[in-house]
Amino acid sequence: MQIMIFIVITLFFTSVYFSARFFLLSKSIRDARNNLQEVCEDTERNRRLTLPCPNKDLENLLKEMNNYLEKTQMEKIKSTRREKELRKEIENISHDLRTPLTSILGYLELMKDGDITKKEKYEYISIIEKKSRALRNLIQSFYDLSRLEVYEYKMDIKNIDIHKELMEQLLIFYNDFDQKGIGVELDIGDEVINIQGNLDSIERIFTNLIQNAIKYAKDTFKVRIEKSKDTVNIIFSNNVENLEETDIENLFNRFYMKEQSRNSQSSGLGLTITKLLVEAMGGRINAEMENNFIYFKITFKLSKNE
Repeated sequence: MQIMIFIVITLFFTSVYFSARFFLLSKSIRDARNNLQEVCEDTERNRRLTLPCPNKDLENLLKEMNNYLEKTQMEKIKSTRREKELRKEIENISHDLRTPLTSILGYLELMKDGDITKKEKYEYISIIEKKSRALRNLIQSFYDLSRLEVYEYKMDIKNIDIHKELMEQLLIFYNDFDQKGIGVELDIGDEVINIQGNLDSIERIFTNLIQNAIKYAKDTFKVRIEKSKDTVNIIFSNNVENLEETDIENLFNRFYMKEQSRNSQSSGLGLTITKLLVEAMGGRINAEMENNFIYFKITFKLSKNE
């Protein structure tokens, strides 16, 4: 009889124990489900699924679900950020295309006036030609940028004397420096320095960096060449005003310009394209600022026969 009572009591408590665990597990699942619904309704909030009652298998399940939610949240944040950047880029492109186009249309309208003189008409045509070339160059920059970013920019690589090409580009812009009162200091030696690269790309890189200096230099522009056993550094520097570290960090970003430069002929793509061209030829470029001077350092590997 005592054995029977013991068995009944044992079965009763066992039943109560498992019933309680089943109830708690069911409640935990319901709570997790409700929690998941709330999280899914607002994935931007940094929330995680929790388990009121301990259960190893359910904890592992919620852990995996939390990992998935974290990845989903990060992807949504990246997507939102990229969407904002894209809208800003579209605004910049629209502005940059509209500015010369508005000028062209304006001067074409002025030419309809039958009372304008031949001299005025010639001046208007000259301005229209200038704005049209600026618009063409801008569109070409957009096109080149799109090809560079997807590695579709074709380059004919050959041996190039980088010292010779640098000297030629500096001579082309000599008058521009002189007219703006910018002193030029060169420390580039006179020896032949060969690299494997694309001639058009090298010329464009030097042109972009020189024009950048002409636009923003206060009164001094320097170029220095440093040659080591395997590499060559070409360092462009100029003194600047009102430039901050945050500007340096963003210089190579697409369309980045300080707001006061937005109305100039610049598209904000020059340094971006420069960086992509340098990297497409196996080089690297970086920018830094020290004592109110900005430094652009380009590094290329020397040709094997150097």
